[in-house]
Amino acid sequence: MDSFKAMLYTFARIGLMLLLDIFGMFTGAVLFPGLASLVPSNGSRVGEGGKMTVSGVKAFFTNPIVGSVIGFIIMTAILVWIFYDDGKKHAAYEEWSWENILIILVLMLMAAFVPTIFRESFKESATMTVFYNGLYYPLSWLCDGVGTGLTRSYRDNDPTGLGLPYTIGVLVGNGIQLSLCFAAYVTSFKLYVKKHPVILKAMSDDEELVEEAEEE
Repeated sequence: MDSFKAMLYTFARIGLMLLLDIFGMFTGAVLFPGLASLVPSNGSRVGEGGKMTVSGVKAFFTNPIVGSVIGFIIMTAILVWIFYDDGKKHAAYEEWSWENILIILVLMLMAAFVPTIFRESFKESATMTVFYNGLYYPLSWLCDGVGTGLTRSYRDNDPTGLGLPYTIGVLVGNGIQLSLCFAAYVTSFKLYVKKHPVILKAMSDDEELVEEAEEE
């Protein structure tokens, strides 16, 4: 993969990750809680024998932490599938380079992480509160509770989630996602080469030609 293609690929994957953040928020904060409307509202939270009853199910569907986890799972699954497909395509077109992909994933991680550094600068703005809580909704279950509701205040005194600092939570969450993406990419490449071993030979020949040209 040449530098121009790598640049386009990087911007495309950063944009994709941001779009999947929004899609994860939509899934976890809108679609998943919407299932609660299909459940009757009567009943107690816990029934006989400690079994969850109707209102307990509704509370589960409308719990913002659960919605955040659902958004995280959906976002991660789509990202992993896309990078798995990329690994197969790059192998087929003989554009394999794990170094390039690793650099691109690091750039994606930085693009997701850097905005969190400035979050405190906008804590008085309701608009920016909604922006940050919406953009990082799929990761809010890792954080200190901020973001578990789209309009939740930065100064909320009743934090939920795992309680990680906001920047660390985002770094850990995206780090897990992108690590899985890298593993999927490499696995896809190896499986494709196993089925088409001639590709590996062609790549080896290309590397030898490059080395010879450099020596000359």
